[in-house]
Amino acid sequence: MKSKSQEANQKRVFLKSYPKFWHIEKVVKTLKLSENNNLQVSIIGKFNEENLSDAKELAALEDDMETQCKALFTLPIDFGILSNPEIGTIFITGFLVSMFLQEIELKKIGTLLTGPYGILRGLGINQENATLYLKELGIGNYLIIVRGFENELKLLESTLKKTNQDIFFDSD
Repeated sequence: MKSKSQEANQKRVFLKSYPKFWHIEKVVKTLKLSENNNLQVSIIGKFNEENLSDAKELAALEDDMETQCKALFTLPIDFGILSNPEIGTIFITGFLVSMFLQEIELKKIGTLLTGPYGILRGLGINQENATLYLKELGIGNYLIIVRGFENELKLLESTLKKTNQDIFFDSD
């Protein structure tokens, strides 16, 4: 019986990609309405640097995104920016920041070629979905990752369905 109770208490992860940041804002708003404080949320996005002419514009874009992300949450959250050779310059907010910024041999895991893939796999995302979602991130989509217990995630899914937002979550 102990294995059943341990399995029931195991955390799971939901991961979804959105083309626009306002989709992320809508999901986070739904999370707030659910009043489930046990869910951990992270958002990952890529900066579009193609139309930027100098470092000042990039810094302003980074500051703006940090402000937008932090405004989504009631409690203070972590925010980090790094450059990945395959994806580009990305931002991370929420519970995954420390994983992406963790250093191995003086290099941040998120800056390593396979670092983001390894982090997603470590969360329990299967190979196919980890690759798919990182490609989505690479083309400029935003990722939202929600971690919680099975019953909490089912309750969230139910809430999303009731508000016609059930398209927002795909389970792994």
